[in-house]
Amino acid sequence: MARYCPLFSGSSGNCTYIGTASGGLLVDAGVSAKRIETALREREIEPDRIQAVLVTHEHSDHIAGLRVLLRRYHWPVITSFGTYDALLQNGTLTEQDTVTAVPPGTITVADMEVRAFHTPHDAAESMGFCVHTPDDRRVAIATDMGVMTDEVREAVRGCDLLHIESNHVVQMLSLHVDDRSLRQLFSFGLYGSVAVEE
Repeated sequence: MARYCPLFSGSSGNCTYIGTASGGLLVDAGVSAKRIETALREREIEPDRIQAVLVTHEHSDHIAGLRVLLRRYHWPVITSFGTYDALLQNGTLTEQDTVTAVPPGTITVADMEVRAFHTPHDAAESMGFCVHTPDDRRVAIATDMGVMTDEVREAVRGCDLLHIESNHVVQMLSLHVDDRSLRQLFSFGLYGSVAVEE
């Protein structure tokens, strides 16, 4: 039976576990390695069951614990070409890490089919992932969504579970952010995050 565990979600860090009887995947590693390991073990998931990490994009709330986890467990990483380049440039990944950079499309990871699709966000090449498990469940994760594009709609059509993450509430933004250019960056743009009220 498929198992879906959102370990962390939001601007302070993102990490989700999707697994089956034979192992699992992490989507992002946006908090410390220690916190991710603790969250997994609290759910009776040993880190050695992880068979790959799917990385949506290179922002710190999606990769904060990745470097340490890769040193400890040597998990393979699956991400877009743009994110791979960004992670090499910022030192999160090295040439020695096992990385599969993928275009949009479907690949097999462990006993699951993973469909990668572009998501609109201000990152090098942000991706979402739809995971199809052996028990015929489909779970999609799309983070930091600016708008719902046709590509995203098509990728998530028919999913049993859809995890969409967005990062702000318009009223909070207008009350607590004084800088107008910063407010514009976060409001309603194609590459920003959808307001929670939408």
